[in-house]
Amino acid sequence: MIEARPELDKLSDYVPGKSIDEIRTRYGLSKVVKLASNENSLGASPKALEAYMKIASSVHLYPRGDAPHLVEALASKYRVKHNQVIIGNGSDEVIDMVGKAFIRPGDTCLSLEPTFSVYRSVTYSYSGHFASVNSLDQQEPLKELAKKIDEKTRIIFICNPNNPTGGYFSEDEIVQFMVQVPRHILVFVDEAYAEFATAANYPSLIKMIDLFPNLLLNRTFSKIYGLAGLRVGYAISSAEVVSNLWKVKPPFDVNLAAQEAALAALQDTSHIKKTLEVTAQGIEYLTKALSTMGYRVLPTQANFICVHIGADAKKMVSFLEEKGMIIRGLSSFGMPEWVRITIGKHEENQFLLECVNLWRNNGRD
Repeated sequence: MIEARPELDKLSDYVPGKSIDEIRTRYGLSKVVKLASNENSLGASPKALEAYMKIASSVHLYPRGDAPHLVEALASKYRVKHNQVIIGNGSDEVIDMVGKAFIRPGDTCLSLEPTFSVYRSVTYSYSGHFASVNSLDQQEPLKELAKKIDEKTRIIFICNPNNPTGGYFSEDEIVQFMVQVPRHILVFVDEAYAEFATAANYPSLIKMIDLFPNLLLNRTFSKIYGLAGLRVGYAISSAEVVSNLWKVKPPFDVNLAAQEAALAALQDTSHIKKTLEVTAQGIEYLTKALSTMGYRVLPTQANFICVHIGADAKKMVSFLEEKGMIIRGLSSFGMPEWVRITIGKHEENQFLLECVNLWRNNGRD
């Protein structure tokens, strides 16, 4: 028997939201709506789809691993130098590249939980230790996180806005935290949902990279741009940090179609505007309706809401799936009484509420 590295004993398979095909097949349904994985309910940018189709005749060619056009477009958008930008096969791969480049055996990575599980799994994958602070139990979680920094700390992961709660840290809070972090420790701020944030004090951290060269910002084309199926992520940091990431980046990881679609999506401001409008309206609509039913809905700066259901949350998720509505139970996040609901189109949000009402009236027995 070929034995795997012992670090893998700490890992388990990633648990994604169930797919439409899976639920349709299991229950023999014709109508299935998925509000589980925080995808863009309006779909991909039309300009991205057009670019995707145009590139079809060239898919026999290898993509350029350095993705110069996409990198330059991102650098221009954020007013940074091209050597401060790196792309990956989804932001998950960027997280993995960070682990590969910077985590040494015995290093400790810190984070706040509940949060995206990939931070923990990447830490263990590269023989590191993982420690966290439960942000739900703290008035000032970043202050508590700073107390855990020691000589073994290597990377600090912060998801802002946070998945799965939708909460966020202000610019003042992030800056005050950064001041306490030694420069040899990388602070990885995952901004996968940043484009949805509307709070006046949501941080604009790109301008702070020169001040804090150990700051890395991670973003994705999966959410606001609707390209989750193509897998394109990117990070912005100091040239020193980014140069080390390029050394461990696989050579042809972001395919040609993904690069072209992402480049076009950046220019599709009308799609972005419409997405933000639908999301804001949906948050208001669902928050009001679910609160009226007696459920606690956390304030959100993302394209989803986090809702407290109670001890029957798992049963409710299963009941909704049988009716053709997929939402995300949060047991894998350590929140078994909560669910996460992606904001959909209005008719999808209405269908969700219909299913919830069916559960309340008939499904609890």
